[in-house]
This record gives sequence, C-alpha cells and structure tokens, in this order.
Amino acid sequence: MEVNFNFEELKQKIEYATKKSFQENFEKYNSDICAFALVSDDGAMTVVPFINTKSHLNKMILEDPDYKNSYEFEPDEWFTSEGANSEFNEICKTLSKQIFRGDIDFKNFKITLFETCVQVLEKLRLEKFFEQQLGKDLLIRFSISDTDEPKEHLIKWTKRLNNKEISSRFTDYVNTEYE
Repeated sequence: MEVNFNFEELKQKIEYATKKSFQENFEKYNSDICAFALVSDDGAMTVVPFINTKSHLNKMILEDPDYKNSYEFEPDEWFTSEGANSEFNEICKTLSKQIFRGDIDFKNFKITLFETCVQVLEKLRLEKFFEQQLGKDLLIRFSISDTDEPKEHLIKWTKRLNNKEISSRFTDYVNTEYE
C-alpha cells in the first residue's frame, strides 16, 4: 500500500502551528521558556506542542532532585502543551482521518510523519526562529509519547535539533535511563 498523503502540505501546517504556538507562549512566559518540543504518538495520530519554563523546571527539581534529567528532557514533565490549539487540533484530525482510512502503509506513514516533524523543528532552529524570539538557545525536542522507539532515533533527532552541549547531556541521559 502506498502512502498517498501530502506531507509537504502537512509540513507547512506544522511549521505555521509551531511558530504560532511558540509566539503565543512567548507572549505569556517570555524569556522564562527554556524548551520546546513537538510530540507525536506511536499511532501517528497526533502532533502536539510542549514548552517548558525555567521556573517550572526549577520547581520540579526542588521537589524531587533525583528526576532532574527527566524534568529537563521529557516533554510530558514540562510546563504546558498549549498554543495554536485550533491549528494543532486540525492537524490531529487530518492524521487520524488518514490512519482510520486503513489503506495506508502505516510503517512508512509513521516514519514520514516523524521525519516531517523533525524537519520542521530543524528548519526553525537553523533559521534561528526560537533564538531570535528568546535571545538565547533552548532545548528543542521531537518526542513520541508511550513508545518503544529505539533510543538511537531519539538521540539522532535531538542531535539534529540542538547544540553539542545539550545533545551530549541528552545522550548521557538516554543511555542511562533507556536501558
């Protein structure tokens, strides 16, 4: 079965929604933002933005320092998944509709969706979109909720989206936690 889906159009929609989400959150939290992620799921039916703030991260670390790295690197531990809600809801509806059609090559669809999300984040990073808004670098992730995705993929994506220092710390975290 073929993946008969316009991923270029989806990529444009994800980029627009990502920018809008980040800008909406920047208006609320300004330079307190320290991380941004797009998160999908193993069913390839969602794309959701997450942000973390320094104040939230510090609060979580104070409450339970043993999970410092999880609070920093895992979007499900982050501050919020708000921003561009209607745009991301529309993206999720489009993905779900495609999945439920049932006549797709699911494995290739999922791989292409994940790569599309990484490409959007990578493009915005290379254009310094986040850095221009914040005036500094931040952690950028693509993640999959409730997954058994190989840790090598998580590391590869994070290396594409971050500077060497962040990538190195993430790699150490994943190699310690994902055994």
